[in-house]
Amino acid sequence: MLDEIYAFVLAYRELISIVVLTIVLVVLLLNWWDEVKLFAKSTFYSMPFIGKTRRLSKDLNIRRDGWFASERTLCEDFAGDIRKIAADPDMYDKAKSYLGKVQELGRNELGIGMRLLLIAMVFIEALGFAYVLSGYTLPGASEKLQVQGAFGIAFLISCVLVFFTHQAGHELHKRGLIGKVRTWWNHDSNPDRPNLMGRTNKTTLENDHLDDDDPAYLQILHRLDTNATVTKGTPIWTIVAVIAIIGVACTATYVRYETYKQEKTAETTGAPATDNTFSLGDLMSNDDALPDLLAQPQQNADQKASQEREGARDAANLSTYAILAALFILIQIMGIGIGFKTGFAGKESSEARRIIGKFSSRVAYESWFERKRDAIARIAQKHLTNLQSRLTEHAAATGVDKTHRDILQFSADRHFMEHYYQSEDKSYHARQAHEAVTRNTHAQSREAATASTTPVAPSEPATSAPVENATPVAPMETAEQMEQRLRAKIKQEMAEKKAREEAEKKAKPVETEEEMYARLLREEGTEN
Repeated sequence: MLDEIYAFVLAYRELISIVVLTIVLVVLLLNWWDEVKLFAKSTFYSMPFIGKTRRLSKDLNIRRDGWFASERTLCEDFAGDIRKIAADPDMYDKAKSYLGKVQELGRNELGIGMRLLLIAMVFIEALGFAYVLSGYTLPGASEKLQVQGAFGIAFLISCVLVFFTHQAGHELHKRGLIGKVRTWWNHDSNPDRPNLMGRTNKTTLENDHLDDDDPAYLQILHRLDTNATVTKGTPIWTIVAVIAIIGVACTATYVRYETYKQEKTAETTGAPATDNTFSLGDLMSNDDALPDLLAQPQQNADQKASQEREGARDAANLSTYAILAALFILIQIMGIGIGFKTGFAGKESSEARRIIGKFSSRVAYESWFERKRDAIARIAQKHLTNLQSRLTEHAAATGVDKTHRDILQFSADRHFMEHYYQSEDKSYHARQAHEAVTRNTHAQSREAATASTTPVAPSEPATSAPVENATPVAPMETAEQMEQRLRAKIKQEMAEKKAREEAEKKAKPVETEEEMYARLLREEGTEN
């Protein structure tokens, strides 16, 4: 078997080299996919005829904030890469808090290298069984074709089993978290213990602090995707994995043993094996045969020795097949254990783990974030400067009004980092408004729950005289009303800010080129 594998590797070394290089390339792309996309985007912007910079340079539409729409489009395009590749340092704290609340702070995803190692282990173990199986799946095929079929079958078996065992391990980890939630909830002696079912959950990685005051089991529950009854449910993946493992192990053992029996039968019906044992019949010729009384004990002894040899051979083969099956099952159990120890059950735990990366502290993360942000900003600023130059050329060729000329004149004041900070500030205020609405909703829910559990005191008999100086009770504001009020307030503040900016512009009109020339002449004292 090893000779056939070695010959196969030599015969297809070019193909195997291409496959290995492809796997390495895929691993590199998966690990640095965001950087690869940034490089491709930068290249597409820089292309001479079909580049995006050339297309955006034809758009001279002006926004209300004094920027060209094409400038904002380019800046926002690259600002998204900063958010994807390097999240804001505040997200580092939120990510650690999120993983801590869902009890997954010390976990990691299973790396590509470890996945390939598991596939290789299962592949090597399944290769012998696949070689035997290829003889039945490819009847009449040559030895070379059977070896190729064995490689394909072993690879399929290894990929399927690694997927099943990994999913089973994830499922066991998630069931353990749900069991922990149930156990802690059952031991909560608070009379106002919340109900687990039917909860409205708005906790995300962005607003991880919303449930800081909730019990630990609710913090876990808010980050898990459970069934309607918040129970473990049926372990579907575990059942499928166990059936697949036992089925493949039993089938492999059965096929191997039947193949051995077939070879044994072929040996029995074919040429007899050479027997080097000594017997009394060898001393006599066929004409001088021994009497049955003397030959019978020797024949019985020869038959018994042959049966013992066959029994020992059968026992050795069965033991070998049993060891191979046990080894196969142990490898799959190891795969389930690796799946149980790696991966995440939280809805956004993988993203939180990606944000944290390999940084041990916020200071290290901030230093790395600043380097990444500045590197992307340099790339974006290069394309923005190129776009502004092209906008000026296009405006000079087509002819524009005074407003466009003024904006083009001060294009150097509009840079990428200004857009980035403005967008981040806008996002921050939007998150603050959303979190205020969410906190108000939660407070109202708690007040409603408290009011429903508080006994109502008997009311005093009503009097006909009106109560003087009574303060009217304002109706409770709903979440929708609060959101509308906050949005209206934001619009009002933005309108006031815009009005102030317009007033400042009117108070300080922008000098034209002729006015600036005349002023400089007066200052130099050269005016006639």
